[in-house]
Amino acid sequence: MRYLLVTMLLFLAFSCTNPIDEKRIISSEKFTEIVSQKDKTLVYIWTAWCSGCRKSLEHTLPKLMQDINTNEYQLLLIAASKNRAEIDSLVTASGLGKSSYFLDFIGPDKGKFQSIGIRQFLSSDFSNEKIYTGGIPVFFLINREKKVLIKKLPHSYDEVMEVLK
Repeated sequence: MRYLLVTMLLFLAFSCTNPIDEKRIISSEKFTEIVSQKDKTLVYIWTAWCSGCRKSLEHTLPKLMQDINTNEYQLLLIAASKNRAEIDSLVTASGLGKSSYFLDFIGPDKGKFQSIGIRQFLSSDFSNEKIYTGGIPVFFLINREKKVLIKKLPHSYDEVMEVLK
């Protein structure tokens, strides 16, 4: 009886989520394809409920993308959220919409489900690295071969620029 109840609850949770454009869902293959396009990729995994993420998205990341060598660097935003409308509104306002993708994870937009999704996503590409420690946002630098160059980038513009020099 409990199994049936749990199955029904999971079915309802999945059926009530907003559909996400399949082209914008990040998979391991898509991730590899994107990072292979530039020498270095700044990977920023975030969620809409994180005030620090919103601040970085509004101030730090747009300024960073204006001031770094975009022939060498690219930014990859990965939203750990199913609220497409809110995410799209935030990334459009920041001018970073074309580098924005969604993480596909099971369950609703809650910390535990997002955390498991982030951990699974990163462990598929970086099994020997400890990039994700449970906090949001996750901000790191990799090269086109997916070698981690910096595991934890700072969140302020000046500190990031100092590290990248």
